[in-house]
Amino acid sequence: MYQKIFFDANVLLDLFDPERVNHAYSVSLYSYLVKSRKELYTSCDIITTLYYVDAKRGKLQTLHNIEDINKILKIIPFSNKEVADTCTLMREESRYGDLEDTIQYVLAKREGCDLIVSNDDNFYAADIGVMTSRRFCEKVGIM
Repeated sequence: MYQKIFFDANVLLDLFDPERVNHAYSVSLYSYLVKSRKELYTSCDIITTLYYVDAKRGKLQTLHNIEDINKILKIIPFSNKEVADTCTLMREESRYGDLEDTIQYVLAKREGCDLIVSNDDNFYAADIGVMTSRRFCEKVGIM
């Protein structure tokens, strides 16, 4: 079973917003992984995306939500090297068409993640498993 799991922004936004279609699946997935003591990751730029998107519903609650996940998730920083690696990968492999997704893949790979959870069906990762929160819940039977 997976040990090091990377969370895409859409899954974390699902945690925060009960109106989102995958909210229940993402909450169940997150709770299951926390209880299972898995290593959970996201990237530093996803944190700013979470604030930008979710603060429209309420800034203080969004800050509280970010503080909560900051206690559990390992926040991966990146620098010039990862940006350069991302650009090179996108130039050399046409399936990497989205800059944000590609940099998340580069970071997840650098950290040795064995799964990326994303509710974006177009998220591509050549050598890391990618699964939606719904599919993960179905696979392990938690919903």
